[in-house]
Amino acid sequence: MDIVLDPYPIKADEITVLSGLNDESLQRLSRSVTVITSNEIKRSSAQHFQTLIDQIPNLTWAGGTSRPRYFQIRGIGERSHYFGEGAPNFSVGFILDDLDLSGLGMLGHLYDLQQIEVFKGPQSSVFGANAIAGLISLRSVDPKNYNEQNLSISRGSDNHFQLNSSFNYSINRHLNFRLTGMHYYRDGFRSNMHQNKENSNKREEMFYRIKLHYKPTSKIDILTTFIYADLSNGYDVWSPDNNSNYHTFSDDDGEDSQNTIGGSLRLTTPLTKTIKLTSITSSTKTDLVHAYDGDWANDSYWFEQHGFDPIMEGWSYSFYDKNKKYRKNFTQELRLSKNKLVFGLFYKDMEERDSANGYLFGGLATNALSTYDFEVLSSYFQIDYDVIPNLRLSNNLRLEKNTIAYNGSSYGLDAYWQSVELPTVNFKTDDLMIGYRSSFMFKRNDFTRFTGSIARGYKSGGVNQQPYLNEASRSYGPEALMALEIGMKHRTPKTRSNITIFAGIREGQQVSISSQQIQGDPNSFIYYTSNAGSGSMSGIEWENRLNVLPNLDLNLSCGYLNTWVDSFNYFIADGIKGSGGDREAAMSPKLNGSLNLIYKGYPGLSCSIETSYKSDYYYSDSHNERSRPHSITNLSVSKDLGKLSTITIWIRNIFDKRYTTRGFYFGLIPPDYPDQLWESYGDPLHIGLTYKYNI
Repeated sequence: MDIVLDPYPIKADEITVLSGLNDESLQRLSRSVTVITSNEIKRSSAQHFQTLIDQIPNLTWAGGTSRPRYFQIRGIGERSHYFGEGAPNFSVGFILDDLDLSGLGMLGHLYDLQQIEVFKGPQSSVFGANAIAGLISLRSVDPKNYNEQNLSISRGSDNHFQLNSSFNYSINRHLNFRLTGMHYYRDGFRSNMHQNKENSNKREEMFYRIKLHYKPTSKIDILTTFIYADLSNGYDVWSPDNNSNYHTFSDDDGEDSQNTIGGSLRLTTPLTKTIKLTSITSSTKTDLVHAYDGDWANDSYWFEQHGFDPIMEGWSYSFYDKNKKYRKNFTQELRLSKNKLVFGLFYKDMEERDSANGYLFGGLATNALSTYDFEVLSSYFQIDYDVIPNLRLSNNLRLEKNTIAYNGSSYGLDAYWQSVELPTVNFKTDDLMIGYRSSFMFKRNDFTRFTGSIARGYKSGGVNQQPYLNEASRSYGPEALMALEIGMKHRTPKTRSNITIFAGIREGQQVSISSQQIQGDPNSFIYYTSNAGSGSMSGIEWENRLNVLPNLDLNLSCGYLNTWVDSFNYFIADGIKGSGGDREAAMSPKLNGSLNLIYKGYPGLSCSIETSYKSDYYYSDSHNERSRPHSITNLSVSKDLGKLSTITIWIRNIFDKRYTTRGFYFGLIPPDYPDQLWESYGDPLHIGLTYKYNI
């Protein structure tokens, strides 16, 4: 008689990092990684990655979109990607279930996630050009070999509603299936006084995921993932009275929407007794729309509040800007593993088409079309070896060839208000880049390990789109980051502590410049990217998990960051030079951290209170305005209603703090249009109730 046993995973305290070239224990990993587990996500009652960002040392995000899309790790990362702002290259990668969504971080919904992994420091030797500063990876729950169904429903202030459901079905011992769905809505905490609307800044989001795990034999393992997302969000957060009472006055509805469909397939099989093949294929298609009312108000407002008659002054027309992006992305990776040696090939074919209407290229154009074609081919290897029983060395190397072809056309108006074609732009870049990392892990004893590494990350160059730029300013070159890290990891049955000290030098540093070209025209901005020479960053990160009492846990994280950008020059307008740098980098608070207390009482009662702090920082590289320090406190209280259901009361921003997420500096108020700081604010106090039911 043959007896066949199905494997059944036993949960343990050990955390495994899943997004590298090999699955590795967090305690034994020499890289700097923050992992947020499914249990920590559930305790926070967070619905989106946005809520958890402040818990991760030296990770920030720039406002300006309805959901976080652009991230900064240790002071490096983009703050926006408006039309004309250059190629879609990103310093911080964003991956969801093997799907490359860099620059599209809006799909950060947390329902049915297994864990979040945030890699910090240059990761180009593993992940390529979109990871010079680090990478964010979200991994969802894989199909299981048993049947289950989960349901949760939330209601809250601001007309908040969310419905989540997951269904897992084991078809047979070889094939398992999991379906996840999410519907989310809320008004957006803004009151449009001109249009008499409460939902001009709404968030209306749907997300579906299907996963299939097929294991026809003991040697072949196939995991497929399909996603569909439709985020039909509004965007109405700016106001000409620069207020913090969440009133707006725009006469045109803004939009910040994203529609994504994609799939990935991961195949693992042995080629010989010692060599394993891993193939990872992914494909996504995304339609993205970002639109806004450029003067943030209406004719009546300007006349009543400032005595400015737009009709008499010749400004009585719409300042509406709209940018549509379509991105198609295909990647293929082949990886061979033998013991501690990994060799791989990677190919990427990406096309991004942009169409925009409004006041483009500093008011030169009224509409424009552009196409970026990317082709990436790279090879890499990783080798680990034990020098002595307690000392392991690891080496990574990646060689990448990155080709970008750009084609752009635009149209403006002549003196007779007739449409005229501006010069077309056709340009091609071809960069060959290298990234590497050498690291060690020294095991002092069963509780303490020391790590150290030296790494070089890279980010590819690109093409500026403005039709009248000279050839010298048309393209910008790659950027490199040389970084050094040392760290210590300590773990006992009651505590887990990680501390990392880092320093880095930026070579050929890319900076994004914006400047207002026409006084009185709030949309006469040009955006372009330039290499600013060099810069530096250094700091320390500490994460500590402590079991204070049998029913009480304390989680503490803290990051200190010191950045510097060397001085550089740029053109404010024709023949007028501006200067920047010679100061800290933008979006780089010196101090951020969080304190989280978790109480698990009896019977079935738990409570989590978390406070995060962020010091002030510069909003941009092209002006000297700064944010203000702020702290936010969130509370969550859960009660088990038996074995199958849970009810949770959660409160975000419990003290109703007013804090900013983005700032611009330009002239908006007529008739003199003085330059001043304009800020948008984060969400106020938000209360809700969530009911979960598991079958």
